[in-house]
Amino acid sequence: MPRFRILILASPPEMFNVYTCLALLRLLPFKPFIIPRHHSFFSLYFSSPYLFVFCLTKVFPKHFLISPAMNDPSSSHSSPPDLSIVPVKNCQICGKEGHGKHFGAITCRACAAFFRRFCLKNNFKACKKNNKCSAPTNGWFNCKSCRLRRCKDIGMTSHNFQYDRDSFQHQNSKPNKIQKTIPPTMNTFLGRPNLIIYTAPHPDSFDEQSKYMIDMHFLIDKATEILKKGSETPIYAPNNLEKLALGLQQVRGTSGKKAKILQKLGKEEVFALWEDDMLKVAKWLTYFDEFQRLSSKLQMDMLKGVWHVFGRLEKLATTAIARREKVCGENMLMAYVKEDLVFCDYKNIEIDLSWCSRYTFEQLKFFDSIDHEKQLDILVQAILDLQPTDVELSYMLCQLCFHQVGKKYQGELLEVTDRFQDILSNHLHDYYVNRLNQSKYSMRISNMMKINNAIEQCIYRDKVKSELMKVFDVFHVKCSHPDLFSNA
Repeated sequence: MPRFRILILASPPEMFNVYTCLALLRLLPFKPFIIPRHHSFFSLYFSSPYLFVFCLTKVFPKHFLISPAMNDPSSSHSSPPDLSIVPVKNCQICGKEGHGKHFGAITCRACAAFFRRFCLKNNFKACKKNNKCSAPTNGWFNCKSCRLRRCKDIGMTSHNFQYDRDSFQHQNSKPNKIQKTIPPTMNTFLGRPNLIIYTAPHPDSFDEQSKYMIDMHFLIDKATEILKKGSETPIYAPNNLEKLALGLQQVRGTSGKKAKILQKLGKEEVFALWEDDMLKVAKWLTYFDEFQRLSSKLQMDMLKGVWHVFGRLEKLATTAIARREKVCGENMLMAYVKEDLVFCDYKNIEIDLSWCSRYTFEQLKFFDSIDHEKQLDILVQAILDLQPTDVELSYMLCQLCFHQVGKKYQGELLEVTDRFQDILSNHLHDYYVNRLNQSKYSMRISNMMKINNAIEQCIYRDKVKSELMKVFDVFHVKCSHPDLFSNA
């Protein structure tokens, strides 16, 4: 059979793209074949404009035309290379229609992409059937491990993987050189934000010796005495949760309080609030029999972790009750502090931080993007809508405090707090079923946990903000017991 230079016009079925391909091939009558895209034959026998039209396409011999080059005398003397003809197959991995040869095997696009992704980083679980999974069903694999093993068994390899194709800038590129020559801004150079750079004192004006020392030993000693003394006896209550509810009423001491409006929050006021919160929580925990059975060290560790958390929810609940009874206005907060009933307008109160920081309260707003006034109103309104009883509020306080202290200390204290929460959960169930005759109470539990979760989010944001302030050395104070403020 003579060899001719053939111009093959590919007119494949609809499943193939229509291409015009050139090749010099020996044709078998009515046998389909494919033309390889990149081959040295094309660069030898065709000029450069045709090199970009070669493709991998199924071609039927009936769709070809003999070109005028067949009459060229030189055609009878030239013997072009014999190209191997590769039949079109289904995917050797999944059995679906193949796309071409990828990484050493005829595969579909999906299997080729799978192999490229997982060949080097096979970060998936091992086969549950000990590498004995059945063949794929309609191209679907139930096990990635067996699919990758099948790819490697067929002969797919990672030798021709391409890497580092992203256009990363070189370190010595011109933009980087220009950027290095630009002088830094004042806030970058000094390490202080633009908002406070020209108003705050220089950091060198304060050293470790000039920092204000907060001695908490006297407060720890008072709390220890309260824990040793315990609660009043006898107390008549069916379970520990209702004892805690009675204790909550006792530590509030709502009778005989004189009203006081707080217009300025400074050092003395902050210390008074800290002392009241610490001693109030210590007294309240003595009403919990399981807590009284703990060692003195565990009791003090738990007290250190919960006193600030307790104050957040207790003050919100007190404010909600006061607003419901029209005792205070919308922008007011109320709290029981020692012998006083304290009110404050949180939108107009003056906050003095000169005793603990070189920055003012307005300057420190730079570190916080949260609208605390709005968040406060949302939480108070949620408590108003729920209207929890003293038993429910005691459970909320216990769940919030014990969850926080368990996360903080872990280990033995985490086991203790988990046991406490289980006991109190059973007591809450008895309270609903036996005292209130209410068997369906899941909605109230859900609303209670929403409030606690919102407070936990506030605690987390405050901890992040506190770490940021430590980086910028915002506060020039030292504390004798820094673990007291880890959940503040």
